[in-house]
Amino acid sequence: MTKLILTSITCACITTALHAQIFINTGNPNLDKYKKENPNAVIWNEGNSVPIPANTPVEPAEKPKPEVKKQEPTKPTATEKAVEPIAPKAIPVVANSNSGGDYPPNAIPGKCYARCTAPDQYEYKEETVIDKPATFKVEKIPARYETVFDTVVVKPASTKTVTIPAQYQTVKEQQLVSPAKQEWVKGKADVNCLSQNPKDCEVWCLKEIPAVYKAIEKKIEVAPAVTKQEEVAAITKVVPRKKLIEPARENKTEVPATYKTVMNKVLVKKGGYQEWKEVMCEQDVTNNKVKQIQEALKREGYDPGPIDNVMGGKTKEALAKFQQDKGLPQGNLNMETLNALGVK
Repeated sequence: MTKLILTSITCACITTALHAQIFINTGNPNLDKYKKENPNAVIWNEGNSVPIPANTPVEPAEKPKPEVKKQEPTKPTATEKAVEPIAPKAIPVVANSNSGGDYPPNAIPGKCYARCTAPDQYEYKEETVIDKPATFKVEKIPARYETVFDTVVVKPASTKTVTIPAQYQTVKEQQLVSPAKQEWVKGKADVNCLSQNPKDCEVWCLKEIPAVYKAIEKKIEVAPAVTKQEEVAAITKVVPRKKLIEPARENKTEVPATYKTVMNKVLVKKGGYQEWKEVMCEQDVTNNKVKQIQEALKREGYDPGPIDNVMGGKTKEALAKFQQDKGLPQGNLNMETLNALGVK
């Protein structure tokens, strides 16, 4: 009889675990797929559970239970041994008619499970990659010139006939104006004259009058005019010009490639809507528990909205962001998320 009672209790726990999967609606895009695969799951939305799907038989209204008489406990007889409580352990789960035969492995009676969206798992690997590929640098070297000076003939050399005029010399000559002569010149009366006749006292002197000359200039020909041929030198000028010393060219040098070390994010395991995780059962998601979750999210720097004990849209959004940032299973209120939040 005791074994029968324990078996019934174990089956009841298994049934409760299978029919009480709770999925927190945090906006997961795979929710519809999950509903189809798990028609018995209860979706927690805005603090209220969604009604059981239409393909699940509706339980009739609860009938009043017959009053059961309380029986006094009886002591075990000597032949009967006291039944020790059995610790819950993983036992095979029998599939029901509403499931597709996919159940959580190693399930423990009394606990609830749901599929989660597992994030992709990455690891970083150090790799040396080309930062800048090798290139060629082309340096254009301009032509080199120097300035030289050229003598340019403006007018070539020639000959010309030159007439040399006669050469004259100016000389001075004395020209006779009047020749030399003798002339009587009346002198002063002789004071020693004894005659009373003045004429007898006249004195006449014979004087030599020299010739009178005047100086004149006279041009005389020294050399007669002549003609001769003369060489006329060429007329030149110095003109500067640029002389090409070295033509323009291109100097091509190789610029070697440069490398850098980067950490590559490599996908190790593809995530997705695939893993079974232990979740909080429906009866455990109380208003006080929701409050603890909201306070923990706020403490971690996520905005759950007002602390109102209601699993509203703001709280779901903060919860989904927390799971994504921490690499936790996503899509429901699983135990890994609660442990990360420090909610017991």
